[in-house]
Amino acid sequence: MPEGDMQMRRRIELAVALRSWVSEHHPNAWVCCDINIYYRQGDPRVVVAPDIAVAFGVNIPAVENNSTYKVWEAGAVPCFALEIASPNTYKVDLRAKPPKFADLGVTEYWRFDPTGGDFLGTPLAGERWQESQWEPIQVSVESAIGDGVQLRAHSDVLGLDLCWAPPKLRLYHPATTTWLRDHEDEAARADAAEARAQKAEAELAALRHRIEHPPTLPKPAQ
Repeated sequence: MPEGDMQMRRRIELAVALRSWVSEHHPNAWVCCDINIYYRQGDPRVVVAPDIAVAFGVNIPAVENNSTYKVWEAGAVPCFALEIASPNTYKVDLRAKPPKFADLGVTEYWRFDPTGGDFLGTPLAGERWQESQWEPIQVSVESAIGDGVQLRAHSDVLGLDLCWAPPKLRLYHPATTTWLRDHEDEAARADAAEARAQKAEAELAALRHRIEHPPTLPKPAQ
């Protein structure tokens, strides 16, 4: 079933932020965004399509520009998977996806409800695969003052914090104390850079005018 605009926007934000981050810090990582992941060679029925997945140690030429992700060609299983709840998918995310991700070999499975909890009862939940079962990841409640974060949890496999800052799920790098930038952040940075460039150009033009047209000094009295 088609997803809503809310789910699509949140998925794009996360994909852009993660792809920008891995391009700078993890050149052998790959971010899958709503594509089929096949993980049993010779059996195309064994497939799962998370909204977001991240794998490290990937053979990049084997997956680049492909419309699917085949584990045996990529050389790496995604360690991180995240689903964005929608009216048509949240029951599948809760019931059918956990065993599929366990079979795939995912280490962390996260669920994000962009409505704030209408579908899942909470905006953010996650589990780690430990000792043959999914164990809940601690999610802390924080004040909405300052950066606006209300919920925060840490992903060990990514080394990032997942932060519910309505309406977005933001990603924070605690080691560098920086937020990962999505497409809106990049656009704002570009706009700010353009404004600074225009200001500098105007100041330079004014300086040139003053140099080329110095004030006329009064003539000395006779």
